[in-house]
Amino acid sequence: MTFPVCRTSLVPSAFVATLILLVCGCEPASKMGESVDATASSPTVVSPAVDVKKQESGSNDAVHPDPPKEKEANAETASNAGTGETFEAKFFCWNIESEGSDPEVIAEQLSELGPYDVYALTEFLPSAKDLFEETLGEDFELIMSRSGRNDRLAIAFDTRKYDLIKSFEIEKINYKNRYRSPLVAHLKDKKTGVEFFVMNNHLARGKEEVRLIQTKQLVAWARTQLLPVVALGDYNLDYVFATEKGNSGFASMLHDNVWKWVKPVEMIDTNWYDNPEEPDGKDDYPGSMLDFAFLSGPAKAWNASCKIIVRPGDFPDDEKTSDHRPFELLISN
Repeated sequence: MTFPVCRTSLVPSAFVATLILLVCGCEPASKMGESVDATASSPTVVSPAVDVKKQESGSNDAVHPDPPKEKEANAETASNAGTGETFEAKFFCWNIESEGSDPEVIAEQLSELGPYDVYALTEFLPSAKDLFEETLGEDFELIMSRSGRNDRLAIAFDTRKYDLIKSFEIEKINYKNRYRSPLVAHLKDKKTGVEFFVMNNHLARGKEEVRLIQTKQLVAWARTQLLPVVALGDYNLDYVFATEKGNSGFASMLHDNVWKWVKPVEMIDTNWYDNPEEPDGKDDYPGSMLDFAFLSGPAKAWNASCKIIVRPGDFPDDEKTSDHRPFELLISN
């Protein structure tokens, strides 16, 4: 018997191969695809050649490697340890003008302004370390930076409230090792278990291009951190109240919203400067700000309030007092 020939469309070879595998009791192989690296790399900051004058503070210390990155840090656990307790902290920051003030006078004023949980002091004179440790008392531990010569950084914290996990300086954010490396303390709140970084900074004053490099590097560093970061200090960003703008470093520091500026509840001058070559008894930069508080990572979601501290007769300063006003930062989560 002759059977009619049925004309059908050609069966795709891939389908046939699959059908054969199924008939034989085999499963088709997994589909191959391109490998995707989901890890976002932080921006690379290229430092231009800058001739930094000796007027800027610096360090002759050897460069130490940064501590290894925390591999198992958990941002949610770090910012809310699940104890049911509210995490609260009072921070104090002040540029105490190292050799331009009298440490005894500054120490007395510091004792009158407290108490706070954490202190961040810039332009810290190394020879005055014992004096400030005595002023703060035996319950406080004071960490001083290696970099900065006579304009160093210091962080002091209440050991009744916090455990120190570690402290370090970010050496790579110290252009040609001629400025100050950011000083960082990794603290753990004893009551709530919350872990966080406190960072103290004093950026370059006389070199705008160096300050711009520093702010870009601070953004790149903060972008990779999982722990909450509270950054305080003298950033020299020249924020002018009338224009609501700062210098190039100000915009750079806030790039991509990696850092959140905690704007003071009242905008008040934080620095007094009267050109010594042509003094007239007036502030040459009224209505401006050099000192800032920033938050990054999970800390950006915390409740935060910043206040500039004004004392009677604090400005204009003299040879015994600081040319900066301190500020306080209150946070809770």
